[in-house]
Amino acid sequence: SKATVSVLNCARPVPSTMTRMAGVKRRRDAQELAEEERRARPHPYGVAPLGNMYMASGGNVRSPGLGELHGLTDTVVGEVLGYLLAPDLAEMARVSRSLYAFSHADDLWKPLVLFALREDGKFFFRDSWKQTYLDTKWRLAGREGAPPTHVPIQVKNFFSDTLFHPHRDASMPILDKWVRVENVQRVSAKGMSKADFVEKFENPGVPCVITDLVTEWDAFKKWDWEYILKQWKGASFQCEAAKLTIEEFKTYCDRQYDDRPIYLFDSKFGETVPSIAEQYTVPDYFNDDLFKHLGASRPDFRWLIMGPTRSGSSFHKDPNSTDAWNACIWGLKKWIFFPPSVVPPGVMCSADGADVTSPISLVEWFANYYDRCEEVAVRPLEALVRPGEMMYIPHGWWHLCLNLTPTLCITQNYASRAGLPRILSFLREQPHCISGVACERRDTFAAEFTDALRANAPDMLDEAEAALQKTVTSSWATALEGGADEGGGFAFDF
Repeated sequence: SKATVSVLNCARPVPSTMTRMAGVKRRRDAQELAEEERRARPHPYGVAPLGNMYMASGGNVRSPGLGELHGLTDTVVGEVLGYLLAPDLAEMARVSRSLYAFSHADDLWKPLVLFALREDGKFFFRDSWKQTYLDTKWRLAGREGAPPTHVPIQVKNFFSDTLFHPHRDASMPILDKWVRVENVQRVSAKGMSKADFVEKFENPGVPCVITDLVTEWDAFKKWDWEYILKQWKGASFQCEAAKLTIEEFKTYCDRQYDDRPIYLFDSKFGETVPSIAEQYTVPDYFNDDLFKHLGASRPDFRWLIMGPTRSGSSFHKDPNSTDAWNACIWGLKKWIFFPPSVVPPGVMCSADGADVTSPISLVEWFANYYDRCEEVAVRPLEALVRPGEMMYIPHGWWHLCLNLTPTLCITQNYASRAGLPRILSFLREQPHCISGVACERRDTFAAEFTDALRANAPDMLDEAEAALQKTVTSSWATALEGGADEGGGFAFDF
């Protein structure tokens, strides 16, 4: 729609010359054309939604083609086929029209590419995940010439929501109502001191969008694709389960048709390409990171993030009870926040927060649960972050991020002085939930961090320990006075 296109137009980088403006416009027009082609693309195997069966003649070929498996749900059939290796899955596709449709689901071939071909998950993407398997296998075998091309066969009268919905989520447009609401406070770095930030946002734990900061970085001024492909040439980055060169990842982004696109999310970019870390500066608001006292043994804390439209992060809380900032170099990102005590619609989590279950794709969450936000007692905070802007993410907040266009970001987590009591409590009480360190270090990590603080920031440690003791004493007094009868006992809540 015109409204959505208007919003997406904001995703272009700030041009420095008229030539760059023209180049950005061409890229934007190409993105819009690609989205139009995407929406018009039919399901490659002819799968249709289950509801269409009631308007079709000839019935559903699903059950007759499954034989004894016909009593299983489509989800369970997919899980059974997920145990097969590629040769067996290819043989299964020859059994019947029904199994042909089931056996070509991208969700079956994608893990075979990422986990069954080589240890680093490297692949060479073309058209679909089955075609990618064939191409990658061909190259790994050292064969000459062009690999075989898989030509999908349309299966008539096959109806399945389970198989159709990934195609729907990959092709449906980003709706206006998903991007319209912006109620996160926006503040300019030009008029906000560090003391102001701590008082208004960090201490109370309130998200905000910070402007007039990222635009000063060399990263913002230089990092277009031409620069990246030249300066980062041949560098490999972690792209979920795969390790891809930047050229391979760009090829994937340009050709993919996924409902859940692979996301470049790399914590070692500073070692891989040192100049990346040299071209941005941690803002003064966030430079009192107490994990720095651990030196090289600190938890993973910074990431280079890149992904195509529809990629992003599903609902989660940031690791180790830390705060974070996320700087958008180019692209447009939709953020949704729920307070720590409000579990978002469609999300289920364990009591300790270690296990979180949510809809498979981000578009699926928006399609099925965004409207349900109106039913939640506390309405979410929502924001659009544009190129050159930064999102501050307070500890404990549930947040989701959907890339409305191809996007490149830098993000870092940090342990603030104000949050130190909370972080120490988390590390000591929930070592199994500690992230970014080797598993064997989790049980001793709280002690390591405490020792580092005692050696480098003893006053801050004493201040945090006193605050923790005060919280324990206060909670115990409340329980003795009868507060436990109302609340079912007490728990630490920082």
